Amino acid sequence: MGAFYILGIVNKFEAKFTNSLDQVHWEQYINERIDLEQYTTTLTDFTAKGELKEGVFKDNIEDFYKKLVEITEDDNIATYFEDSKTDIDNYQSRHTVMTFQYPDTRITISAEIAVLFIEGKVFVEEFSFEPKIINWLFRHIDISNPLAGCVMSDVLS
Repeated sequence: MGAFYILGIVNKFEAKFTNSLDQVHWEQYINERIDLEQYTTTLTDFTAKGELKEGVFKDNIEDFYKKLVEITEDDNIATYFEDSKTDIDNYQSRHTVMTFQYPDTRITISAEIAVLFIEGKVFVEEFSFEPKIINWLFRHIDISNPLAGCVMSDVLS
């Protein structure tokens, strides 16, 4: 049995809160995970929904892949870009869910992500790109690309 590490760009998301939050708090909590500036969002008492703004993916994906190649030192990571180019609808999509606990609420973010790459291994501990990406992102906080705030990863095993 194998495991797969998936990195993608959040195309659409829905965040559900266990308690009603004011706009300041939900923006603060979601912004820790997703850059809301890149999304058109709507809010109700217990839910926030967002969709990637027109042009954000198309205008930035080529540069983002160049940065992924730089981070991983592997040109093969850009295979999906070579096939799908700048149209987000040409990429495989995957649904993923993450839950975060805060003092005044729990937030579950369900997201549709455009898959940028998949790395498969026999054991999860063998993933090679993920440690490089995380390390590089923490050492280089600003990669000067709006898509950096739209990244979500997932492990499928």
